[in-house]
Amino acid sequence: MDIYTLPLNNGQYKIQFYRINTRERKSIETEEVVLDILSLLDGTKTLREISHITNTDENSIKKLLKFLLKYGIAIEIDKNKKIDKRFKRQISFFDDLVPNRFGEATQQLLSSKKIVIFGVGAVGGDMAILLARAGIKNFVLIDYKKLSKSDMVRHLYCKTNNIGKLKTEALKEYILKIDKRVNIACINKKLIPRSNLDKFIPEDADLVINTADEPYIGHTSLKIGRYVWSKGIAFYIAGGFDAHSMSTGELIVPKKTACIDCYQNSFKKTLKNWKPSYNTEQQQNGLVEDSNEKIKNIIIGGSGSLAQASLFSASYGVMKIIFYLIGLDVTKESKRGEYLPNRGVFTWVYFTKEECEICKR
Repeated sequence: MDIYTLPLNNGQYKIQFYRINTRERKSIETEEVVLDILSLLDGTKTLREISHITNTDENSIKKLLKFLLKYGIAIEIDKNKKIDKRFKRQISFFDDLVPNRFGEATQQLLSSKKIVIFGVGAVGGDMAILLARAGIKNFVLIDYKKLSKSDMVRHLYCKTNNIGKLKTEALKEYILKIDKRVNIACINKKLIPRSNLDKFIPEDADLVINTADEPYIGHTSLKIGRYVWSKGIAFYIAGGFDAHSMSTGELIVPKKTACIDCYQNSFKKTLKNWKPSYNTEQQQNGLVEDSNEKIKNIIIGGSGSLAQASLFSASYGVMKIIFYLIGLDVTKESKRGEYLPNRGVFTWVYFTKEECEICKR
C-alpha cells in the first residue's frame, strides 16, 4: 500500500491510498494531523498512546481506523499468531486475491492441506517443490524409480551426489532443505492394475496429483480418478499426455466437474484421428523429404523434454491447485491446453460432463 500526500490551498491535505497489486485507489481530504496518525500506526502503539502523542481525541482516531479497515487500507494483526516471514509476500498476494479473508488466514488454510503425488519425475517433482515453497506441510510421494544421470537435465532435485537414490527419498531430502517442518511419507512402489489404492491414498488427503506415465498416464489416471471420485477427493492430472510435455493439466472435483470417465471420453473424441510423429534415422540423415512416407528404423530413446517444458506444466498446475485449495472457484471451465513450441501456439481440449453412471452417483 503506497500513500501519497498533496497539500491543498485551504490548509488541508489530499491523501491517496494506492494498492500496488490491484491498482485500486482511495482518496480523502483531511487535516495535517491525520498524516501524523498514519505514521504512528506501526502495529505496536495503542490508540491511547497515539491520541496522547498527536493531542487528538481517541474517538476520532477510531473513526479513521474504521475507515481504513473498511477499505482494506489497514488490517488487524493478532499478536498471538506468529506468521512465518518467508511467506510475507505471498500473504500480501492472498490479501488481494481472496475477498473477505485476510492473507494470514489463507496461508494457514493452505499449509494445513495434504497432497498425494503419483510419480515424482520432472513434473511431479517440480510440483512437490513448488507446493512446499508455497507452504504445504503434508505430502505422500509415490514412485518406485531411482535417479539416473539423464534425470539431471529435467529433475530439479537431481544432483551428482544422489544419482542411484530412490526418487522419493531424494525429493524428500530436497524439500526438507526448503522447510524442515514438512511431513513427507514415501511409498516406493509401482502402481499396477491390481494395486490397492487404500495403501497409497490416506483418507485425509485433500488432493491427489497423477504424473505416473507407466504403463500409460491414461490408464493410471483412470484407476486413480475413479477411486478418488468415490472418496470425494479432488484429482489433478499433470504432465504431458501422449508425451506432450507442455500441457496444462486438468482438475477433477467430485460433484463439480466431469468425472474421469467423461474426461477420457472427451479425449477419445478429440484425438480420434490424431497420430504421433517420430524422428527417424533417415530424416536425421536428410534422406527423406516426404514426412508422410512410411518409415521404419524409428529412433528409440523414449519420450523426452526440456526442463523448461516440465517446469511450465508444473507451475501452471500448482497455480490452479493452490487457487482450488484456498477456496477459489476454478472449476467453471474444464479444459486441457498444450503449448506447441515449434508453432508458438496453444491448443485446447474441452471436456463436457456427460452425466455418466459415475457422475450420477
